[in-house]
Amino acid sequence: VSTQSTWGHLLSVYFFSFKMVGTNVRNKKREQLEKEQKDRKEKLEKERQEKERKEKEKRDQEEEARRLKEIETKEKERIRKEMNEKKLKEYNALLDPNARVKLLGLLRKATLCHDDLAQEILLNHLLRNYIHHKLYQEADLLVTNTKDTISQPFRSNNQMARYYYYLGTIKMVQLHYNEAHDYFQQALRKVHDKAIGFRTILTKMSVVVLLLLGEIPPRSTFRQPEWRSALFPYLQLASAVRFGQLNLFSKVLTEFGDVFKQDDTYSLVQRIRQNVIKTGLRRITHAYTKITIADICVKLELDFPEDAEYIVAKAIRDGVIDATIDHESGVVISTEIADVYSTPEPAAAFHRRIQHLTETHNQAIMAMRYMQEDELESKDELEREKRQEEEKALEKALEEDDDVDM
Repeated sequence: VSTQSTWGHLLSVYFFSFKMVGTNVRNKKREQLEKEQKDRKEKLEKERQEKERKEKEKRDQEEEARRLKEIETKEKERIRKEMNEKKLKEYNALLDPNARVKLLGLLRKATLCHDDLAQEILLNHLLRNYIHHKLYQEADLLVTNTKDTISQPFRSNNQMARYYYYLGTIKMVQLHYNEAHDYFQQALRKVHDKAIGFRTILTKMSVVVLLLLGEIPPRSTFRQPEWRSALFPYLQLASAVRFGQLNLFSKVLTEFGDVFKQDDTYSLVQRIRQNVIKTGLRRITHAYTKITIADICVKLELDFPEDAEYIVAKAIRDGVIDATIDHESGVVISTEIADVYSTPEPAAAFHRRIQHLTETHNQAIMAMRYMQEDELESKDELEREKRQEEEKALEKALEEDDDVDM
């Protein structure tokens, strides 16, 4: 009994010891796993903090770089603005009447030195000075006196566009509208596509000249996105001329008078009033075969019937309308509209087109540039040397082939 109890006690002690050992192992594994998880979490936390720190440093660097770039951009913009203001101030200083003497002296010197580009620049500055002070007669005289000394066409397309613009302005003031329109069109062809401001000014002048000629500019002229808003007053003006409505013309002149004065076209726009009256009169004579002068006065919104009678008589004399006036009864009688193809109008239109193409062809020939004699000689010398080298290389290759055959 004692032996059995002893073995039982030993077995219980053994099992208890085995159980304790297993518990200790499990506890150690659990502690080890918990420690590993804790270490992993600490490592992940450190990596996250390190990543956040690097991202923050990167953001700070980008923000600093952006700030420095903005400062640099503002500084460049300030410098560019100062330089533009300085250039504009120097450019406007040439408008001083006292600057003409210096410009004329420089032009004379450039002419004697055969400096074509300097002549073009100085001539444009002088024309700008004269036109700014409304000295159109002096500007026209300068152009006449320099035609033989200035080489045509110009070396610079930009200077040539400016020259044609000034010529068109002079001819427009002198009532030579056809020549002015041709010069403005040539300037539009020569000016650079990126010169939006200058192209807008040329388009405005061209529209005004066309209206003074009694023609209506194509609607595509006003639809260009670059100058659509700038040409809106001129679109309204063209609409008034097209329909011959004096009330609309007066409204446009009142509403956009400041714009026309700023563009320096107000005095020219005032001349268009006669074209509006002629257009309205032409529409009336096309609509009525017989109409009284009093009704014409009402439709054209004139003050006195005598003014209407004078305008009708002048339009008949100028060939604007084909009609007769019965002064006794105060009636205007329109004649029947003849077939346009039986008139000289188609021949005149073809003549204008042929003349335009001929002028374009002549300008293209004049614009061709040829190499100088020294450039031709150097080119011939290079070709001669190249040909001699090719001949030597061919002879050497033939000699090598003969050596191989032997």
